[in-house]
Amino acid sequence: MKKLLVLGFIAGICSSLSAINIFDYVSFEGNPKGYTQTDFLITSKFGNYYRTPKTKINRIFDGNGFDFESLEYEVESASKTTLTNKIEYNYDAFGNLLQQNAYNTDSELIWRTEVSYENGIKTQVSEFDETNKEISRIIFSYDEKTGILKYESGYNSDGTLMWKIGYKYDDKGRYSSIASYFADGSLDEEKTFEYTEDDTIKTITNYSSISGEKTKDVFRYNDETAKLDEIITYDKNNEIINRLVIKYDSVGNVAKLSNYAVSQKFGTTVNELTSQTEFVFEY
Repeated sequence: MKKLLVLGFIAGICSSLSAINIFDYVSFEGNPKGYTQTDFLITSKFGNYYRTPKTKINRIFDGNGFDFESLEYEVESASKTTLTNKIEYNYDAFGNLLQQNAYNTDSELIWRTEVSYENGIKTQVSEFDETNKEISRIIFSYDEKTGILKYESGYNSDGTLMWKIGYKYDDKGRYSSIASYFADGSLDEEKTFEYTEDDTIKTITNYSSISGEKTKDVFRYNDETAKLDEIITYDKNNEIINRLVIKYDSVGNVAKLSNYAVSQKFGTTVNELTSQTEFVFEY
């Protein structure tokens, strides 16, 4: 099975275009049943790096390869982890996501989402709190001619527009840009995309209206496997400021992500490990 997640906004999970989810760019291989993700806190002492497990996420797929359940744990010690929340997923007969239910450590419902469709096309996502009060809604708008997603509009419980995301495409139907806007219509963030001859992402240029900064993510692929090996971020002066290095297991799924901050120190280029995540897949 190969399952590739789209780049678009996911209700209740991501409210910013700036964050990188590696599974937006790397597909699953070998029909996995799920995986355990461990995020590490990195500290430095006497010039050496030390890592401490911070959180664990156990993501479980159903027999069709869809998300079935996700459990998040806080790692308190080497021998103790505490469940902090659990998300369950429900689908219709066609594999469309209908509902997400999130529970706390006491198995109490803390929020849920409901997804609506028309003729199999997603039209809105509503989020409810623990009292079953609707607290937000995302409405999806499509191009009348092509049927492709054009806008996502986020509203609060009063029905007031809070943000909007616009999608533009090239002549091959690939994203050419994704832009998020504030409620007043002014630009918040924008991503523009370039692709390789093999239709993989070559670069993503990021712009933030708040900081006024523009950065570029360059995607590097392995010559033999064609797997994504590294994402290098350049600042507006074309200087490298960050490296995300990706390692894979024997099946071809992501095994480790190592993030490095790159800077000039002591007369040389320094790569400082800032975060690390490991994935163990179950087959």
